[in-house]
Amino acid sequence: MLPEEVPTPKARPYLHELDRLRVVTVFSVVAVHVLSKTAFLDTSLLALQVQNAFVTAFHFTRETFMFVTAFALVYVYYGKPFAPGRFWKRRGLGVVLPYIIWSAISIRITLPPQAPLPFLHTLLWDLITGNASYQLYYILLTIQFYLLFPLFLVFLGKVQRHPWMTLAISFLLEVITLYVIARYIQTVSLSGNAGVLINLLKDRFVLVYQFYFVLGALTALYLQQVRAFVLRHQVWILGAFIAALIALELHYAAALEIERAPISVATAVLQPIMAFYSLAVIAFLYWQAYRWVNRRARTAPKRGQHIWQTCSNASFGIYLVHPLFLTPILSLIAALSAWPVMVLVVLTWTLTSAASLAFCMLLLNIPLLSRLIGREQPMPPILAALRNTLVRRSHANAGNWLPSRAFARREER
Repeated sequence: MLPEEVPTPKARPYLHELDRLRVVTVFSVVAVHVLSKTAFLDTSLLALQVQNAFVTAFHFTRETFMFVTAFALVYVYYGKPFAPGRFWKRRGLGVVLPYIIWSAISIRITLPPQAPLPFLHTLLWDLITGNASYQLYYILLTIQFYLLFPLFLVFLGKVQRHPWMTLAISFLLEVITLYVIARYIQTVSLSGNAGVLINLLKDRFVLVYQFYFVLGALTALYLQQVRAFVLRHQVWILGAFIAALIALELHYAAALEIERAPISVATAVLQPIMAFYSLAVIAFLYWQAYRWVNRRARTAPKRGQHIWQTCSNASFGIYLVHPLFLTPILSLIAALSAWPVMVLVVLTWTLTSAASLAFCMLLLNIPLLSRLIGREQPMPPILAALRNTLVRRSHANAGNWLPSRAFARREER
């Protein structure tokens, strides 16, 4: 999803499976938001519970994006000279700038008009907390990861020779962290300023998800072994995914029917079972993505690559803008409430996905505006030539100016 650097052929081979992972995951994000936002269409408690069972099944998206983010960055940067300033500058233009702009747009659209000073105060708070729109918390998480990335590379250098032990310890810490959050934070009302801050930031602190970053990084370091593993153990990966999905839904049903937990608690992302489920889904999705790529490489290497890559380039933008399309589409869908709920959910997802993709494809092809979705679009040849002409003239003027100033200084002496 995020606009990470793409390895050039001279550096390292392009990872086409990451394009597929980004695309599938971003449209899954749209699906989970559509499912949760169309729950008002349900006319019975059972229908509401069934719809939220699908919501739970799609709660793998943030973990998958973290896996992909670490995978792409480590694949590009590990083992090479690393310049933190240049790295953070690219992240600033590619991620932080769109985050600020779309946060401001979301505030302007969703809140009543404000005077400039209160608006800036709201914007600053929402940038710090990721609260400008319900999906932007993830950008806050990745910004934290970017800040820690130089230290993360050092950490990888220390643990690279012990991948299985590192993964095991990291996974155990992940499960313990999720247990503590589910047992002592999500179900308990914390008081005081510290309690409010913990409740606000519990799902947007980078170390809460450390396992998925470690998993993505080690996958990049041992890429050939991982590729061979997923092709060799396809049946086990499929079986693990099905078993994890069944276990997740049984856990959800038990939370509702036995523990009498509210739906918001039963569908929470931060609970221990999600560590097992997300791992199984990531393995399944990567296996499917690489299997497609591997098969195409043998039969039709270039078929469909451009479409997948273009959609991948637009994925960050789709993530940023889809709520702006989903909200008015929900108003239209509400007028069709007599239709079957399943049809309305699918229609809402289709319209939201298509509108978001079309909008981002448009931005991708417009210089400067492409920065809104984290991509740099080269200027058209005419404008590029005009810019180069202006630059040459400015240099020429500077060259004429410098000797005259030097002559003036000599005259003064």
